[in-house]
Amino acid sequence: MRISIIPFILFYSLIPLFFPLWASSERNIKIEEHYRAGYELAESKEFPRALLELNLAMRYMRHFPNHPDRKKVEDLIESTKERMVVERYRQHNQSSVKRDDHLLPIKFEPDHFRIKQIYGKVYIRKIWKDRENISEKEYIGEGRQVTVLPNAGIEIEESRSLNFIIRSVDAAGFSLVSSNTIQLHSGSMSLCATRPGSKIKVQSNKEDLTVSSNQPFALFLEVGMNGGLHATSLLGKITLNGMSSKQDILPGESMISSLQRFDHGRVVDLGAHSLKSKLLGGFKQPPVFYSQLVQQARMQMRHSKSF
Repeated sequence: MRISIIPFILFYSLIPLFFPLWASSERNIKIEEHYRAGYELAESKEFPRALLELNLAMRYMRHFPNHPDRKKVEDLIESTKERMVVERYRQHNQSSVKRDDHLLPIKFEPDHFRIKQIYGKVYIRKIWKDRENISEKEYIGEGRQVTVLPNAGIEIEESRSLNFIIRSVDAAGFSLVSSNTIQLHSGSMSLCATRPGSKIKVQSNKEDLTVSSNQPFALFLEVGMNGGLHATSLLGKITLNGMSSKQDILPGESMISSLQRFDHGRVVDLGAHSLKSKLLGGFKQPPVFYSQLVQQARMQMRHSKSF
């Protein structure tokens, strides 16, 4: 029985053609793995380890200056270095007795968040020099603490990955911890995610929630008397993940997160004057989700009349 060697010759002759494709695919997988690991470590504020992963991603592209992923890796390296410097200053500032002597100059403040709208008196403190006069379209860095006085309001957009937009009016305080984390100290705010699949952490002095949805959503948040968080869905089916429990809420439904559990709150009238006043305040423009909220309020009204 004679075996033709032609198929073997063809097989081995094609190997050089397929090898570059395989090597390219393997390289891109490694780049994405290191980039994703670097991103997650940076969000957890493990900056040295994040830079190690990102530099490994860059090594796979060292011979490919026009690689499509090079720009996003370089941008993340730059922002991670900025955040690492800020975090070191923050730690130094917290351990200092004279806080004001160690605040950074405003010229070094990065552009993590953009002021969309503002009116009245709003104070912006921590890390960099205090800002008491800030205008629309200006930027502030993560780690800032924002204090909204009575008869005032501010609307802020996370500017780098466009994760969320927050709006707060009339005596409230919150901190912009990172691109996906907010700490609400007092008062109330609306939280809007314009992209599906967003996942945002919301903290108070007693609670730690993760807010997520498979669709764009809007949520109204308030700090309760006991430090717990009151969450009301304005748009979309929203999933609330607490420290030991999980709950879905639909438009008009509210949940009270306290003592590591969720309690059902009252059903909120989405067209109520009290809710509108806190969403509209004295801003020139309504929230980006306001037209959808009006439609949702009408649907809620028709549904209640049918019973």
